[in-house]
Amino acid sequence: MDYQALSYANLHLHSNHSDGTFRPLHLPRVAGCVGYGALALTDHETIHGLPEFLREAESCGIDAIPGVEVFARLEGDNTVYHITGLDFDPAAFQAYSDRLVAYRNEDTRLKFEYAKRHGCFASIEWNDVLHWNPHTDWFHAAQIRQALDLMGIVSIQQQGSLVTDGLLMEGSNTGDLFVRPMGEAVEAIRAAGGVAVLAHPRMEHLKSLKKMVDLGLNGIEISHPSVTEQAAKEAIHLAATYGLYCSGGTDHTGVLSSFGGKQVRAIRCGISREEYEILKTRALG
Repeated sequence: MDYQALSYANLHLHSNHSDGTFRPLHLPRVAGCVGYGALALTDHETIHGLPEFLREAESCGIDAIPGVEVFARLEGDNTVYHITGLDFDPAAFQAYSDRLVAYRNEDTRLKFEYAKRHGCFASIEWNDVLHWNPHTDWFHAAQIRQALDLMGIVSIQQQGSLVTDGLLMEGSNTGDLFVRPMGEAVEAIRAAGGVAVLAHPRMEHLKSLKKMVDLGLNGIEISHPSVTEQAAKEAIHLAATYGLYCSGGTDHTGVLSSFGGKQVRAIRCGISREEYEILKTRALG
């Protein structure tokens, strides 16, 4: 695979408005320095960071499109699929985003309170999480870690395991209402004028791709740090077979994330200028 050709448009990125670490305005600045020409901010559920991101991208001379990442399930399938929505009208998507954010926040709050009742998060309250994250409307593990960090309660080395163990505590399952039926999620993206993309597909995910296409999915990621070469080749083949738009990006990894350790991989991911223009102009019809 020609990774240099896949480095024009990075269409899978997160900011601190969901579970990334950079502010939205930092992403175009860093992307410009490393040679990307186009970007999409795909925060989980929320589109709260898009105005800042789009303004800064324009200032930096980088083409940018609205994005979002949602979780979805197929009927009768417990697998949680990640779907990115690209190049939609934010105003038309806002109501659905608000609904998903409300589901996510209530899910996180209930898990937090359950963990607190069972001895975790003893020195922090839910209102502290809200107080120390005034920049976002979305709350999950990253925002709890932010509060712990700024309050000086828990060392950086301990934050990750404390928060993960707390939110995944046995018995805290809330139903994950933010994981929506595949047809509903895809329809919401497409009704707002966007492209609905299967993110970072695994080989086992691709076995169900036809079901997703039948529900309106019209894109697939062909480039992502976690996508194997075999899965990438199959995704490219299936994109041609079903007439899908190609997408890709670095997600939480590489030079466009300030996460450290194993999450950072020295790889550039995305799609070519030609593939990006096909998506933007809806040249596949």
